[in-house]
Amino acid sequence: MDQALPLLVGFSVGMALLLGCTLATGYRHLPLPWPSRVAGFVMLAGLALTQLAHLTLTNEAGPTRAYIVVLFLQSLGFYWLLLGALRPDGTWHRVEWILPAAVLALAFAVPLGMAIPLALLLGTAAASHLAVLVFRLRGLRRWFALELKVLVLFALMGAAVAIAGLIAPLGLGWTLYAWTYSVLIALGFALVTWLLLVVPDLIPNTREAVAVAYAQSTLAKVDRQAKAEALRQLFERDAIHCSESLSLASVAGLLELSSHQVSELVNTQFGMGFSRLVREHRVESARRMLVDEPRASVLSVGMACGFNSQSSFYVAFKDQLGETPAAFRKRMLSGKVSNDQRDAS
Repeated sequence: MDQALPLLVGFSVGMALLLGCTLATGYRHLPLPWPSRVAGFVMLAGLALTQLAHLTLTNEAGPTRAYIVVLFLQSLGFYWLLLGALRPDGTWHRVEWILPAAVLALAFAVPLGMAIPLALLLGTAAASHLAVLVFRLRGLRRWFALELKVLVLFALMGAAVAIAGLIAPLGLGWTLYAWTYSVLIALGFALVTWLLLVVPDLIPNTREAVAVAYAQSTLAKVDRQAKAEALRQLFERDAIHCSESLSLASVAGLLELSSHQVSELVNTQFGMGFSRLVREHRVESARRMLVDEPRASVLSVGMACGFNSQSSFYVAFKDQLGETPAAFRKRMLSGKVSNDQRDAS
C-alpha cells in the first residue's frame, strides 16, 4: 500500500494538469459560463492538492484545516463546473452566488472531526443534483444514459469517502483513509478520461442539448423544410464537414440563421445534435475514401474528412460502423478483389 500511494498520487496530479490544459486550450471556445470555467480549475487544483496531502497523512497526524478547506472548495468546483454545462447561459440563481462564501465559512467553522464527512456529503449532494439535471435531458441524446451512470457512481464514491472519514478516527486510521480516497480520486480521473475518449464531443453535445431543451422555439417564422434541405446540400454537395474548423456558428452564417436556430433545426429535422450530424457525415466520407483511395493512410483519410486526431476518427468510425477504419478497409478491399477474380474467371 505504501508503495502504491505515490503512484496513485502521481497519476492523479498528472491527470489534473492534463485536464486543466484541455480546459484552457481544447475547450476554450465552448460557451461555458465563466464561473464554471474557473470552478473547473479550482476542482482540478483541489484534487491535486488533496492527493499530495495524502502523502503526509499518518495515523498520528490527521488532516489539517487547510486540507478541509481544499475538500470543500473542490466539491464546490465540481458542482459549479457541471452546473454551468447542464443549464443554459444566464440562469445562475442569486443564492448560487453566495455559495463560495458559505462553503468557505462552513469549511473554517465545522469541527475537524465532522469536516471530512460533511465536505464529501456536499459533493455527493452536488453529484445527485447534477444527475437529476442529466436525467431531464435523457430524451435528447442517447449518451446521457452513460453520463448519468458516471454521476451516480461519483455520488456513491463521495459517500464511501465520507464514511471512511467518519470512522477514520474511530479505528480505521488516517493512513487507510488516505489510501482509500487516493484510489477513488485516481479512479475518478480514469473514468473522466475514458468518458472523454468514448464521447469526444461530450461537452459540445451537452451544451447543444441544453440549449434546445430550455429554449422556446426559434423557428416559428422559418421555412424548416427549405432550411433543412439547404443544410443537407451543404453537407452532401459542398462537403462542409471535411473542414476541421467547421462550427455551429459558421454553419449558422451559411444558412443565415442563429446558432440556436440551427441547433433546433438539426434536432427537429434530423433527430440528432449538430455534432452528431457532422460526425456521421465525416464517417460516411471516410468510409467511401478508405475504399476509393486504398493507398492513402488511415490517418490521412481521417484528417481529410475533418477529424482532428486519429483517436477521434477511430472512436467515431467504430461507434457508427462497428469496426475500426483499418478493419473496414481490409474487409472491403478483400471482398473487392474476390469479386474481380470471379469476374475475370
